[in-house]
Amino acid sequence: MRHSNARTTLPIARRPLGRALLGGGLMAAFLAPSARAERRTLRTEVGEVQVERIAQVEHPWGLAFLEGDRFLVTERNSGALRMGRRGGSLSDPLEGAPEVYRYPGPTDRSQGGMFDIALHPDFNQNRTIFLSHSRWTEQGAGTAVTRARLTEGDNPRLEDARNIFMMNNPDGSGLHFGGRLAFDPRDGSLLLSIGDRRNMNRAQDAKDHAGSIIRMTTDGKPAPGNPFLNESDKDHHIYAIGLRNVQGMAFDPESHQLWVNDHGPLRGDEIHLIRAGRNYGWPYLTGGRDYSGAPLGEGTRREGMESAFHIFERTVGPSGLVVYRGDMFPEWRGALLHGGLAARALVRTRMANGRVVGEEWMLRDLDRRIRDVRVHRDGSVWLLTEHEDGEVLRVSRG
Repeated sequence: MRHSNARTTLPIARRPLGRALLGGGLMAAFLAPSARAERRTLRTEVGEVQVERIAQVEHPWGLAFLEGDRFLVTERNSGALRMGRRGGSLSDPLEGAPEVYRYPGPTDRSQGGMFDIALHPDFNQNRTIFLSHSRWTEQGAGTAVTRARLTEGDNPRLEDARNIFMMNNPDGSGLHFGGRLAFDPRDGSLLLSIGDRRNMNRAQDAKDHAGSIIRMTTDGKPAPGNPFLNESDKDHHIYAIGLRNVQGMAFDPESHQLWVNDHGPLRGDEIHLIRAGRNYGWPYLTGGRDYSGAPLGEGTRREGMESAFHIFERTVGPSGLVVYRGDMFPEWRGALLHGGLAARALVRTRMANGRVVGEEWMLRDLDRRIRDVRVHRDGSVWLLTEHEDGEVLRVSRG
């Protein structure tokens, strides 16, 4: 494995357990605010930014904003879903969440657990959410999606949880689940990334969900218009193939283009602009090498396959992705913001004339593995740090 799970201490105070109110008079166990400093000022190319710790969360993976100042956050290792608020409270795990599968043994042999969360496009009316996670079947483990309804009131919980999708060909590997979710703003279809399950050749099989982007309806069926719907020798859920382990996926709010970042092997992390039915080349196309240092693949171009939009020269370990279109940082508009696990940074790729023209590795002074990146409606950037003592962080204008 390339990424260490070693703990690092962020110089922002840790919160003790306490009791607090969550909007609407709801009572639960919360992490209470600390009396010590909760903010840091850090420099970036656009000037100073404020980094505020919102909550402490164990190995957080996915984040979704609710109304007002509330949010939902997943915990990978524990399989928990929690509700929090910017004021500093975090609930106990919500009841009704699906069980997740964790490969037994050392942490570095298991990347399974609870992954991403996405709100239904009509969430304000139907209160429906979607969770991606690892799931065990008699055939083995794989990436799955559960649909549930969030109910609040005196005891917030999930109800009517139902598994709507399970990848085909599950196996015994605890690695490369993918797991990122994104709703297409054009038609409301749900997209899911699935890793190659550490078996690289599976990514070239259009009948196998491993190493692909899946596109489905909110009931888990193949979405209308999928590229292989009329081909009997290909899987009807598949939208694109040839990917290694996509953990960052986002639609541009303006152009509605679909962007992903993909883990390379040893170096060679990539950015792809995803189009229906395309093959993105893994393991034939890669800018990286085998973990032994030996050459891997055939280079970065091959007929019938899509070359990477951009290959990072340094190892990022990308996870989490947004196309920034907010107002708080106008200098960042149109840039891709990537969480960096190996980089321990928020990586900004500047775009111009349809290509990447520069990178900025921001917030490295935090020395934290960044798992997810989201843009709040106020234009601030929220981050999740992947540690046992991980955090929800808010980045705002200095």
